Amino acid sequence: MAVTQENFIVTVMSATADAITGPIKVNFLLWHSKVAAADHDLLVSDADGNVLWSDTADAARYKNFCPLKNQVNGITVTTMDSGELYIYKIKEMPGQV
Repeated sequence: MAVTQENFIVTVMSATADAITGPIKVNFLLWHSKVAAADHDLLVSDADGNVLWSDTADAARYKNFCPLKNQVNGITVTTMDSGELYIYKIKEMPGQV
């Protein structure tokens, strides 16, 4: 089966204080770290300071995801001890409201 339409736009954040401003529709977040230690933390907030996701790695080479399926008012990486945060945004389709 061929894929003819991408439904997501992926943004990668790799440092604390990385941010996206304005309202965005997010399907899910993925935190991936090849060098995580058992106490590495991730904290992701919206522009108003509300926590969208908080996680602590439990092993090296850590990977976890958080389904949001929601519109949020910006995203800021408040804390990220290692790795990268992948933000899977929902792509607006023509005629979508």
